[in-house]
Amino acid sequence: MVEVVDELNLVVCFRCGVKWVVSPAKRGRRDLLCVSCRMKPVKSIQYGVERCVPWHGDFTENDEPLLNGVLFMPGQRSCGHRDCVNGEHLIIGVGLDSV
Repeated sequence: MVEVVDELNLVVCFRCGVKWVVSPAKRGRRDLLCVSCRMKPVKSIQYGVERCVPWHGDFTENDEPLLNGVLFMPGQRSCGHRDCVNGEHLIIGVGLDSV
């Protein structure tokens, strides 16, 4: 059940507890989620003509993708995004010094 904080139409997200203002019409709904809880991970990000595929797993301290504790697709990317796992962006043989 949505917890109403006061008469200013403030409600509490039932998933994370964040408080925010809603319209009176939505105030009685039981499924209210804040903006952060409603977000879904993106499958791809379009940068002009480039299409990057972001990693959704674990990361190193340098934002490089990790799979079971091992670097996944190590190396530099032509797009410049270290978390991109689009195989077309991987520059073979570059940036493998630390692997």
